[in-house]
Amino acid sequence: MRYRRLGRTGLEVSELSYGAARGASEDPAGFVRVVHAAIAEGVNLIDTAGGYDGGESEKRLGEALTGHDDVIVETKYCPYESYAPDATFNGTPRALRASAQESLRRLRRDRIDILLGHGMRSIATMDRFMTEGCYEEMLRLKQEGLVRFVGVSELSEADGEHEVLRHILPGGGFDVVMLTINLLLQTAVGSVLPLCHEHDVGTVVMMPLNQASRESGLVSVPAALECVRRHVAARNLPAGPPYASEDLWDFLRPYSIPEAGVRYVLAHEVGTCCVGFRGEERLRENLQAIDPPYLDEARLERARELFGRIARQVR
Repeated sequence: MRYRRLGRTGLEVSELSYGAARGASEDPAGFVRVVHAAIAEGVNLIDTAGGYDGGESEKRLGEALTGHDDVIVETKYCPYESYAPDATFNGTPRALRASAQESLRRLRRDRIDILLGHGMRSIATMDRFMTEGCYEEMLRLKQEGLVRFVGVSELSEADGEHEVLRHILPGGGFDVVMLTINLLLQTAVGSVLPLCHEHDVGTVVMMPLNQASRESGLVSVPAALECVRRHVAARNLPAGPPYASEDLWDFLRPYSIPEAGVRYVLAHEVGTCCVGFRGEERLRENLQAIDPPYLDEARLERARELFGRIARQVR
């Protein structure tokens, strides 16, 4: 495993981090085994949230991480009624503190390493987060030693051009951001990453496989082709060649689609690529991507030519 600096936090984080959004309630024992296998391979950052699996993700992580105090845990507070793009903002300082305290209890820890405002999706609601007490409560938790670093994650389905992050990064108020970068949503590379470097903000990249569904995620050639078809239908890409061709993704060979997706992220100056793996076999497959230069310039340029114009995420 290789490690990278996570911005001004000074943390050295594994290039691959574990996204623990799924699996804890479906197969608790298997979830714990995968966490232990990831740690054994050098993964030292795990991302979760109070709302993942109804709290089971944090609860099982608390079990799995007993005796692994050196593993960095990132969790989140969602200041919206749901994860839907049009959900109503309902964040309050009291709810944020309660969420953080519950996360600490489930995780069996006395401090959260990284606490994020979860799924920020518009400038208007981001401004409310900043001015109606939520941000100040984050800072109080930090001052009290209950949180080490604070940040936000975006909701790329609602904000494919990263307006929220471009709006708040110059203010210098956050240590870490979690953002979407993948072969089919590249817009952050030229807009958000330069701001993160300028302000020394750590970057945790999520969704390297887009929305990693079997039907239209970057998980296989058929699924990737289906996702392109959906982009064409949404007029995010033109119809016709090369987008209608079955050999569209051949330029990534000999890599599989998911390996190429992770390699694409790691080819950029980011802190860590956060990816889910529901079993030890998928973990081993992801580990194959840790091989500089990750993706060569010819493939990167072809990816930019084909998909660089996409400014919306689709499922």
